[in-house]
This record gives sequence, structure tokens and C-alpha cells, in this order.
Amino acid sequence: MGSSHAVSGAAGWLAGCAVLAAAGHPVAVPVIIVGAVVAAGSALVPDCDHPSSSVAHTFGPVSKWACRRIGRMCAVLHARTRTALDVRDLDGHRTLTHTVLFALVTGGLIALGGLLGGLVFAGVVMFATTGLAVRALWPRRKRGALGATLAGVLAAAALLTFAPTGGWWWLGVPVAFGCLAHIGGDMLTNTGVPALFPLMLRGRRWRRLRAPRPLRFGTGGRAEHLVRWLMLAAGGVAAGWLLQVAAQM
Repeated sequence: MGSSHAVSGAAGWLAGCAVLAAAGHPVAVPVIIVGAVVAAGSALVPDCDHPSSSVAHTFGPVSKWACRRIGRMCAVLHARTRTALDVRDLDGHRTLTHTVLFALVTGGLIALGGLLGGLVFAGVVMFATTGLAVRALWPRRKRGALGATLAGVLAAAALLTFAPTGGWWWLGVPVAFGCLAHIGGDMLTNTGVPALFPLMLRGRRWRRLRAPRPLRFGTGGRAEHLVRWLMLAAGGVAAGWLLQVAAQM
């Protein structure tokens, strides 16, 4: 679901900016563009708990090593906090990193980093999220660690060169939004996610939440492709509206 997650992050960010513009609160063009890229890449971040995910393969051995470590830590946390009713989890996938708590904390840390680190920190975030988005969206035959890394470097260089001065705390918003978009997408699958951990739900701390049965689908099937195309269409409409608003300013 890597490409679907990336599309959901970017399309959702564009749609949110379009809604604000329609309500009389237009968003600055740099915020729209950078935010869409960051949200797209951040929508892959929750899968950093799996060594076979797009995240793990984005930056070669470094990201693979990091994802293995994160998965193990998530598995240990799950084992130590689960109740008798929670199903055992051995690999840590779809545990801590697939919770609202993780999304909000991650967004908060990025906001703090942007506040303290300024443009340099923003460049690092742009590098990482662009690489993740490119890895997910390019056709399989063209994507790879080298391509994702080069794309990240170019995006970061463009940001450092052309970005206006000012605070970058707001980067935490598209990061948190992208993570939440990922969680929402996984809730549409048959497996679901423990989105509300650590809240206790019917005796389970890691209870997996799912959409109503008629709305669920299996990953990689026609339903997922349909949802992705609908999100692309929504993102295109939102982008067109934003261009129209920008032209009138």
C-alpha cells in the first residue's frame, strides 16, 4: 500500500489547503508545495516498523537497519504492555507506529525541531520525506535507494536555496497529518490497526480498529486501486482550485 499511502498524504494536504482557501484563509504557496511533499513522505513513516516495507528499502542498508531495530523495539513494547486478551505479536508491525499517539508525538518532535533548527532542519525533513515519497510512487523498475536519495538531495537543495526565511515549526503539521492518513488507510484494510493505544478497549490495550465491514478491502486488490484513483482525482481538483486562488492573489 506504499503508493496509496503517499497519495493519501499529498491529496489530503492539498484538500485541506483548498478548504482553508475556500473559507477565506488562503495558505501560502510554499506551504502548500512543501507540505504536500512532506505529507506524502510522512504517510510512509508508520511502516518503519517492518524490515520489508518501502521505508526500509528507501535509503539502503541504513534504513533497513533502522526498521529492523524499530520493529524489535515495538515488539518488546507490545509484549510488555499487552493484556491477556491481546493477541501476541512477534515482529512489532502495526503496533506502536500505527497509533494516533505516535503520529502526534512525531509531529510534535518535528515541530520542535523546526522551531529550533530552522531552515537546516527543514532541509533534512525535506530530504527524508521526498526520498520516501519517491520510493513509494515511482514504478518498481525505476525506484531504488540511489534514486530516492538523489531525489531527496535535490529537493532539500531546492528548499535551502529558494525557501523564504521564517519559522519551520509548522512542518510538524504535515508530518502528523501524513502519519494519521496512513493509520486511516490501514483501518480500511481487513487487518486494522491499534490506533487508540494505550487506551483500554474491551480489555485490550492493543485492540485493532477497522472500518465497517462493507468499507474494508484487501491490500493490492481492485478496491485499493479504486480508492487510490479517487484520492488522485480529489487531489487534482484541490490542486486546480489552489492554482486558481493563487492566480487571483
